[in-house]
Amino acid sequence: MGVSLRKSLALPKAEAIGPPLTPDELSGSLSDLERRLNREATCPAAKNQVYIRSVILGGMTTRPRIALKCSLRRDLKQSPDVFYEHIRRYCCGDHAQCPAYKDFAQRREAL
Repeated sequence: MGVSLRKSLALPKAEAIGPPLTPDELSGSLSDLERRLNREATCPAAKNQVYIRSVILGGMTTRPRIALKCSLRRDLKQSPDVFYEHIRRYCCGDHAQCPAYKDFAQRREAL
């Protein structure tokens, strides 16, 4: 199998898995973390959208993790899947600094 073919087959799996799990995801209750992040979300696209995600890949299941499908990123043709660090930093932190939210705000002001 060629290198480029292997890379193209590996990409969707890597995107499905996401970044490495964080210490918070590994050490605590994911249900408690999910509830807390849903409560703390300040971005309108993130309100009550945080969930626990596990994906089946080739008969194996990924470890459960915190995720969110961002409708603002989907509108920009970016992967809508964001994970714990992004959620904590932008969705529950300073959402005005999020590139997807900035684009949304600019489009809203242009109307």
